[in-house]
Amino acid sequence: MRFATSLTLLALMTGTAWSQAALDDAGKPQATLDPTASPGTTETTTPVEYGVGLRLRRVFVPEGLLNLFVDRSAGGASNTGIGVDFVRRRGNTELQLGFEYEKIEVGEGVWIASGDNVAAGDEADWLLSADRAGESLAWFTLEFTFLNHAEITKKVAFRYGGGAGLGFVLGKLQKYDVICAAGATNDNPEPGCVPSQVGGTGAGTGPNDYDLPPVFPVVNAIIGLQIRPVPKATINIETGIRTLPFIGVSGGYFF
Repeated sequence: MRFATSLTLLALMTGTAWSQAALDDAGKPQATLDPTASPGTTETTTPVEYGVGLRLRRVFVPEGLLNLFVDRSAGGASNTGIGVDFVRRRGNTELQLGFEYEKIEVGEGVWIASGDNVAAGDEADWLLSADRAGESLAWFTLEFTFLNHAEITKKVAFRYGGGAGLGFVLGKLQKYDVICAAGATNDNPEPGCVPSQVGGTGAGTGPNDYDLPPVFPVVNAIIGLQIRPVPKATINIETGIRTLPFIGVSGGYFF
């Protein structure tokens, strides 16, 4: 597999996340008297709260976005992840430690690396689905995210922030390396770039595993709304970047 295509496929593993949050009366500043302060003065303190939450995120990659990095892809991709968050909140700010797991579904079919020309003899890749390969690709992530909140009403706030973490690759992704039959082109690769093993006319070798790194960086950028239906509970509706675009929902409880 050529390097550009490998990088694109690694980006697809781009998983699935949601977050946790804040803004209740208990998190507002409390006025306390400092015995060392001058008479008539007060010192305000903001209590720290801790909470837990559950997240669901849908990561999606449109085919048009993929085609910015490869000459041809076998369609877009989307994956759903589930995770948990442990949250430290003080006032309108949160620091959360999140864990997420998701399976990665990559479109089965012909992929051609950017700059390659199958009509001139360059190889194509035929990606196998998890059903055909007998094993799926997945990832597990660990992330730290900092979030702030701007109150809109007593029960609704605008939520924004970002963070970073690490992703750990699980399972594998397989492909056939294909020398395409005469007449196949980048614009019309089927059936010439489909390996004979799956009913095409191309000369395929494999299946072979992609050489994916076991660990890769995860970058978060999040915006959304936080809803506080009752004083210690939160519901978050979010979108943004989790290495790739995502939409998600999360809910949590503070103690």
